[in-house]
Amino acid sequence: ISALVLDPGYTVTRAGFAGEDVPKSVIPSFYGIVPSVSGPKHLYGENAVHTPLPNIEVGNPISQSGVVEDWDTATQLWEYAITSRLTNTKPSNPLTNGLNDKTNDLKQEMEGVETQEKPLDENPLLMSETGWNTGKGREKLIEIAIENWGSPAFWLARSGVLSA
Repeated sequence: ISALVLDPGYTVTRAGFAGEDVPKSVIPSFYGIVPSVSGPKHLYGENAVHTPLPNIEVGNPISQSGVVEDWDTATQLWEYAITSRLTNTKPSNPLTNGLNDKTNDLKQEMEGVETQEKPLDENPLLMSETGWNTGKGREKLIEIAIENWGSPAFWLARSGVLSA
């Protein structure tokens, strides 16, 4: 199993497998927000901000200095970069996909939390960060990789060290 490499930046986010010459997933770090009836919809990828849509709002979760400002959107963007070209979604059992669950039962909802699909539960992850990232920022990156994505191993490296 190869390690995944994730290199988030202000203009592009790159993701690929360790040992390969070039990343397989290179997407813009900018995203689009389109208002809809069910709430704002986030659009990621090459055509998300370049396709003219009415009332589209363009944003970036990363500041020009490379520090993450919007963690929820950054997490969704990174998941898109990894799952769109590197990994596939795992098939789930149609009996437990949420359509047949009883509603308004908090105990039932909490029972399935450990079995939810995690996008990186099979691959170790190497992620780059800026040299001036804060300790709180590092902690948040580790929390996302280990707890949200289920990565079995995680290494956080400074981008200056990786480019040397």
